Amino acid sequence: LELLKTIETAWTLTKINSNGEYEYDRHSFINFHGTGNNKYAFFKNNANANPISKETGELIIDKQNEIILIPDNNKNSKITCKIGEEKDLIAVLNCDNNFGTFTLQKQGMLELPTIIKETIPKTKKITIKGKQNKTISNEKDINTFISIVNNSKVWTGAITLPSPLYEIELFDINDKSIAKISYNPNHYFNIKLSNKNYELTNIDKDLLSSILDNI
Repeated sequence: LELLKTIETAWTLTKINSNGEYEYDRHSFINFHGTGNNKYAFFKNNANANPISKETGELIIDKQNEIILIPDNNKNSKITCKIGEEKDLIAVLNCDNNFGTFTLQKQGMLELPTIIKETIPKTKKITIKGKQNKTISNEKDINTFISIVNNSKVWTGAITLPSPLYEIELFDINDKSIAKISYNPNHYFNIKLSNKNYELTNIDKDLLSSILDNI
C-alpha cells in the first residue's frame, strides 16, 4: 500500500488458478505514478506484446485503504481495488468490475520449494560444460552438490545476466535428465525443473568450485 501511494510500480495482470498458483499475462500490466503523480495507466497487450488497449486515469487511496481508479474516459465508472493476501513475497491487488487481479513480485529470499527439495536428491550423475567438460558420478561429490543446493534459498529480486560460465545437467538413476542449471559465479545460479526457472542464492561458491573445477 505504501508503494502504491508514492512510488512508480508496474503490477502484472494475473489469474489465480484452482491450485492457488499464479498465471501471469506478462504483456499486460497496470502502472501507478508512471504517467504522473496519482495517475495510473493500464496496458493490455496480446501474446506478441502488441497493444490491444490502453486506459489511463486518476488514482485515489481512501481512508479504508481502498484503491480507487477513476478512468479518464468515464469518470463516473470508478474501479475499486483492494490489497489481497500476500504469498511468496508476491503482493496481490484485486479489482472489481472485472478489471482484473494484479500482482507485484517483491525482492527477497524464500525457502526452497518442494519441487527442488524432492528432485535434487534423485541426482546420480552430473554433466558440466565449463572450464573443462566433465561428468561426475562419484557419490561423495554428488552428495556435496546436493547439500549445496539444499542449503540455498530462492531469490526473487533482480539479477544480472552475463553468459553462463557453467552449464550443468542433472540425471537420475535411469539416466533421465531431471534439471538444468546455468551458473555464473557472482551473478546467478539458475535451475530449471519441469519448465520452470528458479534463481538461487546463498550458494557456497567455494565448495561448488571445488566440484566444478577439480579434475
